[in-house]
Amino acid sequence: MRPVIREQEFADRWKKVQALMEEQKVDLVAAYADDRYVYGQAYSRWLVDYEPQFEAAFVLVPAVGEPCIITGAESVEFALLSSKCRNVKAIWEFLHPDEEYPYCQVTHLDSVIRELEESSGRKIINVGIAGKSAVPYDLYRTLTGRFGEEHLVDMDASMSMLRAVKTENEIEVIRYAYQIAEAGMQKVYESIREGITEREIAAEAEYVMRKMGAEGMGIAMMVNSGPENTSPILSRTTFRRIEKGDLVVATIAPRYEGYHGAIGRPFVLGTPADDIKRYIELVMYAQEETRKMLRPGVTAREMDAVSRKYIEEAGMGSHFAYSGIHSTGTIEFEPPILSSKLDLTLQKNMVFSIDIPMFLNDWGGMRLENGYLVTEDGCEALCSCDVNYKKESL
Repeated sequence: MRPVIREQEFADRWKKVQALMEEQKVDLVAAYADDRYVYGQAYSRWLVDYEPQFEAAFVLVPAVGEPCIITGAESVEFALLSSKCRNVKAIWEFLHPDEEYPYCQVTHLDSVIRELEESSGRKIINVGIAGKSAVPYDLYRTLTGRFGEEHLVDMDASMSMLRAVKTENEIEVIRYAYQIAEAGMQKVYESIREGITEREIAAEAEYVMRKMGAEGMGIAMMVNSGPENTSPILSRTTFRRIEKGDLVVATIAPRYEGYHGAIGRPFVLGTPADDIKRYIELVMYAQEETRKMLRPGVTAREMDAVSRKYIEEAGMGSHFAYSGIHSTGTIEFEPPILSSKLDLTLQKNMVFSIDIPMFLNDWGGMRLENGYLVTEDGCEALCSCDVNYKKESL
């Protein structure tokens, strides 16, 4: 049996959100969701296991009672069938302006708010917004017109921290997501040969991951080769054919039950040049030294400093292109991100991706990325950290 997020887990999450609302004196949380596959479904999957398609949505969490989904007309039956929410309504504010939906009963935001006030026995004055930066302008204007700017509270930071410490059920699901990712990366390694294209390698890896239960990717799969394609932090997988001596960099993040496993690896087809070998061994060393520090009680600033130190001492500090340690969950790259700016102390059952970047070089670039669970007195690798980076020509 593959692990899943159990029903009780969602009810427990609603209670956590409602406790946070009481603390922040908020009467309703409106968590935005859409089908942007990197960030769009994070709150809706976590709250009610809903994955929007085509039409955007708000998951409304009242101070008392169960959540409600408001969305467009085409999504009502889909949300009822696929989510943990039994109260789903189409509202005019979410309808496509050029469409007509004669089969669907459509209401207004005001009507939904009145219903929630009646069922919760509480007047809704202050509204917390989760996912505020993604809310479309016109929709945000609707909210400000209904409640007033002064009554809208940005709850992104506090809501994100509710997801930071994983439950045992979440850890089961994340472990399996990393098993999927590791199988996909192994297929990347097996597929590398002269003449094969980057996209063909990606297709082979995705097939393996889909068969294991991946529902999609948290980021577009990146399989890149040669100096031009590997130098940027983000690259498109292309029809470039692999050549002998190429550096090949793969980054994969399959999504399973809304959760992610994220792995990044550099490979070389044939014997690596001395400088490429040195850089690969440097990122391996920096990651291992960072892993040794990962445990409860360590601060975000201390974690961020470790890997930077080794890369900077090697004269490559300007190529350490971003803060390399981030949580992973319903977003592949989610808070907390362990940077020098963050005031955070690590806790047991947080999950982090240690991602050592070395990009924007004349010779190309690479990342080495693995996932770790913070344990009682250290950390546990969620995937194999052995890097067999040399692939012999066939």
